[in-house]
Formats: sequence, structure tokens, C-alpha cells
Amino acid sequence: MKHTENAPAKLNLWLNVIGKRSDGFHDIESLIVPTSGLSDVLRFDVREGGGGLDFSCNVSELTVGEDNLIIKALALIERELEVKIEGYIELEKNIPIGAGLGGGSSDAAATLKSLNYIFKSSLSLDKLNNMAASLGSDVPFFVNSKPTICKGRGDELIFYSGDLTAKPIVLIKPPFGVSSAWAYSNLGKDGKLNEWSNDVQIADWGEAFNDLEMPVFKKFLVLPAIKTWLLERNETEVALMSGSGSTIFAVCVDLPSAHKVVDKVRDVFGSSVWTKIVEIAA
Repeated sequence: MKHTENAPAKLNLWLNVIGKRSDGFHDIESLIVPTSGLSDVLRFDVREGGGGLDFSCNVSELTVGEDNLIIKALALIERELEVKIEGYIELEKNIPIGAGLGGGSSDAAATLKSLNYIFKSSLSLDKLNNMAASLGSDVPFFVNSKPTICKGRGDELIFYSGDLTAKPIVLIKPPFGVSSAWAYSNLGKDGKLNEWSNDVQIADWGEAFNDLEMPVFKKFLVLPAIKTWLLERNETEVALMSGSGSTIFAVCVDLPSAHKVVDKVRDVFGSSVWTKIVEIAA
């Protein structure tokens, strides 16, 4: 059966790292929102059978082995439904890798939802969430794909119905990624680096801050430079790193302001900087 599924990017509007857990993960609290205007696209042509699975992607550096979250999600479905799946999966990768935008987690959630639909298995939302949590901390958020306060290691979901913003948001990513594992492992012993001073910003949704900026900004100095440059501009209301980076996002006054930021950022930080204008998908 053929099926196409969009896998949206996410933004962390605030991210509080509470501390390290006994299982090696960190307890967090974060307001996470899906975006409109930036998604990976997964195209499935699969059926039950033992003829094997072909996988293709437009991004060559993405691994296609057993560590790929799409392949892991498919294997989970196969075990749960006690079937073998054959056919073809194509991934159109539009969300940059290592950007703090949740691309891999979103792809995994899209795979779970798509295969549940294709095979008419009627797995419950709770069951899909539990399967998603075994794949990664952000994956349950993407199964639901709505504004959510995520707690625990990211798998405890409280749907958010408060204020957000309808203003355009510019995503800015330099030509490198940041490993989430590295970012968390370089937090202080209590989960934070107390010597780093990072002012909380006030946004339409309330406070805007990200505890992971502390270790990431110390290693990747261009990131605080981008954030500072954004905050000094009249077009920008809020500037923050999403997740573990390396994307910095800027909430802009209006769409002309967003386009102006996109035009200027390449002049200042080079043509290799990736940009995209998105909105929050409420």
C-alpha cells in the first residue's frame, strides 16, 4: 500500500534541565511545539511479505543501518504485529541533521503512525506512545504533534493550551550539527553550569530560555554570536537555541522583518548558513 506522511520539525520554546537520572538520561521540562513550513516527507510502498525492504534518502550522510530510527520503528511494528514487511520507503530529508529540530525523532513517529495506518492494526495512542518512548525521548511528542509540555526524559506529555505566537520564526543553522548526547554530558554535575549567566527572555508564551545553551555556546562560539546579533536587531523579539542546537531561532515582528533577517544573516555569518522561515503549528 502506498502512503505519504509529513514529519514536522519542532522547536523548544523553553527548556529546563532539572538533573541527571540514575538511568543516565536527564529529567527535563520543556515546552515543545511542531512547526508549519518545515517537514521531512516519508513515502511508503509496503506490504506484508518477506521480500526485503529498500530504503532511499536524498541526504547521503544519513545512515541506513539498524541504528536508523525509521528502521528501528519499522522493526518495532514488525514485532508488535508479528509480520514481516517488504517494499520501499523513501525519505525526503528537509530538516537538517544535528539541528535541534527533532528530525530523526519526527521520522520515527511518522513511521509508527504510517505503518499503523497501512496495516490497519488499530494500535492505541497509548501503545504508540509507549513504543515511541523506547525509540527516543522526543518521539512520543511527535506521535501527538501538538504543543506540549514534556517532562521526565521527554516522554511525560502534558498538552499545552496556553498562549503561543502567530509571528514568523526564522531558523538559522551554521554548517555543523551538535550531538544531543554531547550537550547533555557537558552540563554541570547538578545539570547546569552555574557560572554561565543567561537572561530569561519574555515572549508571547511567557519565559523563553534553554539550559543547554550553556555548554553548547562555550564550545561553538558562533552560536552565541548569532543569538546576540539577532537580539540587537529591531526585527527580532526573541532569539533562542532549539534543543541541543545548532539551530538558533528568532521570533520576528512580521514577515517582512523575517525576510530581512534571512537576507542579512548570510552577509554577516556567511553563505553556508542555512535558514528557513516557519510558524508554530498550533
